[in-house]
Amino acid sequence: MTLEIIQIVQELSSVGGVETVALELAGVFGRAGVQNTVIASTVGSKVDDRTIVERVAPWLARVPTRGALRHLGRALVVPLFTLAATRAAERHRDAVVISHGDSLYGDVLVVHAVNAENLAEKRRAGSWRWLLNPTHLWVAMRDRIMIGGLRYRMFVAVSSRVAGELQRHYGVPPARIRVIPNGIDLARFRPDPAAGARIRAEFGIPAAARLLLFIGHEFDRKGLAHAIGALDRLDDDTWLLVVGSENPAPYRRLARRAGDRLVFAGARHDVEAFYAAADAFVFPTSYETFSLVCMEALASEVPVLATPVGGIEDYLANGVNGFHIAPDADDIADKVRRVFADPTAYAGLCRGARATAERYGWDQIGTHYIALAAELRASAAHA
Repeated sequence: MTLEIIQIVQELSSVGGVETVALELAGVFGRAGVQNTVIASTVGSKVDDRTIVERVAPWLARVPTRGALRHLGRALVVPLFTLAATRAAERHRDAVVISHGDSLYGDVLVVHAVNAENLAEKRRAGSWRWLLNPTHLWVAMRDRIMIGGLRYRMFVAVSSRVAGELQRHYGVPPARIRVIPNGIDLARFRPDPAAGARIRAEFGIPAAARLLLFIGHEFDRKGLAHAIGALDRLDDDTWLLVVGSENPAPYRRLARRAGDRLVFAGARHDVEAFYAAADAFVFPTSYETFSLVCMEALASEVPVLATPVGGIEDYLANGVNGFHIAPDADDIADKVRRVFADPTAYAGLCRGARATAERYGWDQIGTHYIALAAELRASAAHA
């Protein structure tokens, strides 16, 4: 029987982590000659011609899921698409269904993050604003059904830590978990001095400045306040450029001394150009599972300064491609000074960054998914 793979993801695009993973995997499947379809409601990027896109509930694409009203939008979009996609998957009984968390059952569930662990981390940090986000109630119930109910034949964890969280929070048997990390588009994310110069010119950042970059849509959880605190402690030739859709006003006020050197770019689709403009990537996040943004920075030959949480510790090595940091302004400032202290050592960090990313090319990562799908298809045929 010919192998056919169905992916389910609410949005298929190059904006956002899960969306990009689904898009890249579709490209890998197409290049490998695997018949593949993506069930989605929103399509925001050009899709490989060898991939079929089946849109369900396309009107959901008009509901904003980013920006100021994102919580309300997601509270509507996430459950409605999950129900619609679950029904759509029933029409593909002969295919291997790979869901990115947007259907109530299937063959493979790709677990990009364990929401229960994310909320536990917020509680430990004394943050309770998530209670105002109605999407969390749905996600908690959905995960109990999908994961706790073991409604998938196999669970793909994007890091070893996620694998442990699946066992701890939901009792998923280790035999039903495969660790497959996310990949990176090595052609899109690479050094590009011309693109970097354009970004610096656009935002008035001096060509000679040491530019730190932060990218993320949840400024609080991803630790932007700590990065701004570090900026206040650094010399006047160091700038911080922030890409993301959050309201910048509360964070501008945190820069007591470095206000002119803190630049907010808002949400952007050309993030590869921002990495090309940067000298280091700063990411003092409290919870991650793999962190595509860190991998994108590494592929762009940009040393990474990040908290060793989630899957980041699997590939970020001190003195090789960056440094581990604490969510603390003094520690971040110290590590930034360390990165730039020696030009020869800095060049080595840049080389090490790219060398790390080259182990995570999408064609290499995608073969693991194809092998898993073929294994599940064969076992179903012999059942």
